[in-house]
Amino acid sequence: MRTLLVGNTGYITNKFVEEAFPESLVMVMGDTNIRKNRKKNLFVRPFVKNEKELEDIFSTYDFEQIIYFSNYLTFHGETRGEAEMLRKILQLCRGKRNMRIVYLTGPERLYDVTTGKTLLVSEMENLSREYAKLYKTTVKIIRSPYLYSEQYEKDFLNTVFREISAQQKITFQEDESQRMFFLSMQDLAELMYKIFDNWDEDEEILNIADGFDHCFKDLGDKLTELCPHLKVSYARYSIMENMLKDDKIIRYKYGWFPKISILEELPELYEHYQERNNIKEGRLDSLKHIISKHKAAVRVAEFAAFFILFELLNGIAGNQAQFKMIDLRLIFVVLFGSTYGINYGIAAAAAESLSLIRAFEAEGSSWYVLFYEPSNWIPFIFYFAVGAICGYIRMKNKDNVQFIKEENNLLQEKFLFTREMYQETIEDKNLYKKQILGSKDSFGKIFDITRKLDVIQPQELYIETIRVLEDVLENKTFGLYTLNRENGYGRLETASAQVQGNYPNSIKLSEYSAAMEELENGNVWANREFLEKYPMYMAGVRKNGELVMLICIQQASREQMSLYFLNLFKILSGLVETSLLRALEYQKAVEYRQYVKGTHILKTEYFEERLKVQHDMREQKLASYVLLKVEYSEMSLKEADEILRSKVRENDVWGISESKELYLMLVQTDKEALPIILARLKQAGLVCRQIDEELTGNNRTGENK
Repeated sequence: MRTLLVGNTGYITNKFVEEAFPESLVMVMGDTNIRKNRKKNLFVRPFVKNEKELEDIFSTYDFEQIIYFSNYLTFHGETRGEAEMLRKILQLCRGKRNMRIVYLTGPERLYDVTTGKTLLVSEMENLSREYAKLYKTTVKIIRSPYLYSEQYEKDFLNTVFREISAQQKITFQEDESQRMFFLSMQDLAELMYKIFDNWDEDEEILNIADGFDHCFKDLGDKLTELCPHLKVSYARYSIMENMLKDDKIIRYKYGWFPKISILEELPELYEHYQERNNIKEGRLDSLKHIISKHKAAVRVAEFAAFFILFELLNGIAGNQAQFKMIDLRLIFVVLFGSTYGINYGIAAAAAESLSLIRAFEAEGSSWYVLFYEPSNWIPFIFYFAVGAICGYIRMKNKDNVQFIKEENNLLQEKFLFTREMYQETIEDKNLYKKQILGSKDSFGKIFDITRKLDVIQPQELYIETIRVLEDVLENKTFGLYTLNRENGYGRLETASAQVQGNYPNSIKLSEYSAAMEELENGNVWANREFLEKYPMYMAGVRKNGELVMLICIQQASREQMSLYFLNLFKILSGLVETSLLRALEYQKAVEYRQYVKGTHILKTEYFEERLKVQHDMREQKLASYVLLKVEYSEMSLKEADEILRSKVRENDVWGISESKELYLMLVQTDKEALPIILARLKQAGLVCRQIDEELTGNNRTGENK
């Protein structure tokens, strides 16, 4: 899985990534302290404000799951820029139906007191839900207690530690009895793993309840234990906020509940904060540092100290009966030979030999007598033999350990190399797959286009057609017209957002006589003579040999006036034709179910479906519409239907609600034409009022006064 962690990412640690996404390629995009680790498939980069660059990143990595960390997860944190950043991320997820998105926000919506932040969080949640509906993706909203971290500079806990170090006092903005709600990153990692491991396509709002009954007085007391001279004060007059009752959905569905309290982690967090901020070491730490820096000198000092110690012991206890059976000099040789190797073993043997010679001289024996008497050589031989043997064993064991370590490191390097090769192979595979599917004229691209155009609702097909044409032909000036050969007019169904308003809502086919013959023969017409009022390209969609739709390209660059471009446009038009005819055949087959019997009035569910599609097209700036409520009290429903059939265009639709209210949707109608249409309908006996919003259920909202 390829995972993106974005937003308020300062809380993310390597441990969190390893526990929450153990087998994923993870990119952290935002302000964070962790570093890139290619071997562990961890990539880090700051948030990209340029939308084109951000789109390239999404296209390259092809993320499968996203967690957006909200700014509201920081207690008393900044919340500016949340909506814009969230919008950019959600917009790049459009069309990816298998995308897993989690919006992780703060606990404001769980408080029993409404504040400004509560309203803002509500807007962010609504924004994520609406974008999910618009782009047909799944978003799960998780309302979490505040996160905490001693290393994130913008975090509340880091601010507290900083004030304690600087001033030895802290003032909380809350009352001492105010409950506090914080969640450990370790607990959050476990929850994220379980949610993605048990993912379903249902939209959910999950509430993480407070698992600990702690208040700010408890936090102040714990800080006082860590810093005895700390002065803690609280606000006397503050709004008391309490979390709503736990709905226990997370506990029952995922078997999870918070286990780690902030008060339990506080001593360790404060210690880490001190280490990161270079708090002075104690005397013992300084001594350890000196010893590690001068190991050779320390060993020589140890050797001299122990030699003197053993000499003293030998002088004190040498005459005692129990020590006559123990050779302290031999013990010294064994000790240093086994501890520091053969060199120290030989040195210990030499030192104890000198000590033994001195002992013989003290008893009245001269050193040359020792030299000429072979029986006196035995203890010296044993000292050097034992020192050499113990040192050799020590050296051999050390070499064996070193060899095993090197072999282990070599195996690890081979494993990492193999893993990196495997990862590069996977990346190359994805790259080649993208190139195959991304090539304009490849079979993979044709398959992808066919899949996208496989819809049965003509209006939805118009949306997909515009998207496909813009993507493949790299042109943003398309327009689709449905034709009525009986009256000789074409009606605009949709157009690219870049040229909205440039295409006329209706065209007269006789004005395009220069292109009609070529289109009727099934060819693509190119405006190579640059005729005025003609688009640069026109292609026709035919049904039973007659034109039923025109696909127009209003503008084309010099590179696009080529035979290759014309042939590619012709192929795409053929694919659109196949899909459109299939959709029209299906609509004709189920026509009897869609309309009120004996009329052209759509039933409620079908009218709402058409209205939703048209609304999506307007949101994407591909089309426009006006919704009217029709008053027909002085006539029957069939009479109103006959008037509408004669007074509005073929692509306009009308339907009835469950409460028998009649609604008319004027497709591709602007403000200038609306008064003319209203006057025409009023003259025919129908009084219409414009409705601002779409129908929901059997109700309507937002009438214009």
